Amino acid sequence: MMLRMLGLRLLWYKNATAQLLMRRWQTILLAVGTMAPVGGSLLGVAAYPVLALLAPEHGVAWRVGAIGLWQGCWALWAMMQRDQLHGGVFTDYARALPIGRRTRRAVDLVVLFLADTPLLIPFVAALIAVLFKHAMPWEVIKGTMLIAFLLVTQLCAQIAILQNRPQVVPSFLAINLWVAIALALPPLWAALGVTIALGASLVALVADVPAMPRRANDALRGLLLPLGRRLSWLFQQLPPHVRLSLAILYRQHYSIMLGKFFTCMLVLFTCLGLMSVWQYDYRCLPTAVIASTLIALASSGLYRPLEMAHEAARSLSGALPLRARWSVAPDTVAILSFGLPFVLALVWTLHSRVGLPALSALVYVASFMLLSTVLRWPQLFSSRHAVVSSSLLAVLWTVGTANIFPILKIS
Repeated sequence: MMLRMLGLRLLWYKNATAQLLMRRWQTILLAVGTMAPVGGSLLGVAAYPVLALLAPEHGVAWRVGAIGLWQGCWALWAMMQRDQLHGGVFTDYARALPIGRRTRRAVDLVVLFLADTPLLIPFVAALIAVLFKHAMPWEVIKGTMLIAFLLVTQLCAQIAILQNRPQVVPSFLAINLWVAIALALPPLWAALGVTIALGASLVALVADVPAMPRRANDALRGLLLPLGRRLSWLFQQLPPHVRLSLAILYRQHYSIMLGKFFTCMLVLFTCLGLMSVWQYDYRCLPTAVIASTLIALASSGLYRPLEMAHEAARSLSGALPLRARWSVAPDTVAILSFGLPFVLALVWTLHSRVGLPALSALVYVASFMLLSTVLRWPQLFSSRHAVVSSSLLAVLWTVGTANIFPILKIS
C-alpha cells in the first residue's frame, strides 16, 4: 500500500511540476556557474552558504538567523508547491483509509526529499568539502553533524508547512539557538552539542515538532498583546489609501511577500557575514551599497501585485472621487515599509561597527528610498523586460551612488 501511495503521489507531482522543476534546476546551475569564476571553484561556491556557519568570525545571533533562513527557504519552497506535494484528489481519498501514521509520514518524506533535489546542491557540496578537507577529526564530525541537522530540521519545517502548524516556530528558535551556541564552543563540545540537536530533530521528524506549551503560549500572547494594540492604533491613524496598499501587500499577497522577505533576509545576512569576516574594514560600505540595491530590486518586484490588485478593483474605485494615479504614493509607501527595515539594519551596523557618520547614514537611506521609488516605472513598464530594465537601472544607480556621493566614504 505504501508503494502504491508513493507512486501515485510522485505521478501527480511529476505531472504538476516537471517542467517548472527543470527550469529551476537550470536556474540554480546557471547561477552557481556564473559565480564560480568570482569565488573560486564551483564546489567552494556551492558549499559556502552552508560552510559559512562553521566560520569562527560569525557570532551566535548571526548563526541563529542563518539557520532560520535556511529553514524558512525550505519551508517557502514547500509552501509554493503545497497543492502539488499533497498529491491531489487521490490524497483526499487516501485520508479516509485506515493507513498508519508512520506510512503517511514515510510517503511525505520521500516526496519532499525528491521535490527538494535542487535545494540539496549546497549540502552535497558542503559534505564533500568537509569530508575531503584536511582538518581535525572533531572538525569533520562537527561539520557532518551540522549538515545532517540542517537537512533534518528543514524537512521538519516543510512538514509543519504541509500540516499548517505555525505554532511550532518557537521550537525551531530554541533548537537553532542551542546549535548556534554549540558552534561557538571548542570542536569537541561543538560536535557533541550539534549531535544532541540532531537526535532531537530526528525524533521530531519521526513524530512531530512539539508546539509551545500552553502556559508559555499564553504568557507570550500577554506580552505581545500591548504591542499588537499599539500597532493597530498606528495603522488606524494612516490615510485610508495607505492602509489599503498595506493590507493588499501583507494580507492578500502573503506568499509573494514571504518570498521577497527571504530574498532580502538572504542579502542582509550575506552582507553582515562578509562584514564580520572582513572585521568591519573599508570594504564594508561598498558591500552595503550593493546590498541595499539588491534589497531595492527584490522589494520593487512587489509593485506589480499591488498594481494588479488595483486593476482588479478599478470598476469600483473608478466610481469614487479619486484623482488619477492615486495609488502611486500609497504603493510606494507600502514598498518602503517592506524594504526599509533591512536597510536600517545595515545602517545600524555601519554606524555602530564601521563608524559611518550620521549624515552619511542619512544619505545612504535616502539613496535606497529614491531607488525604490524610481524602480516602480521599469517594474510596471513591461512584464517581459521588467527584470532587465530594473537590473540595468539598479546597476547604474549603484555606480552613481559610489561616485556622486563622496560623503559616503569613511575617513
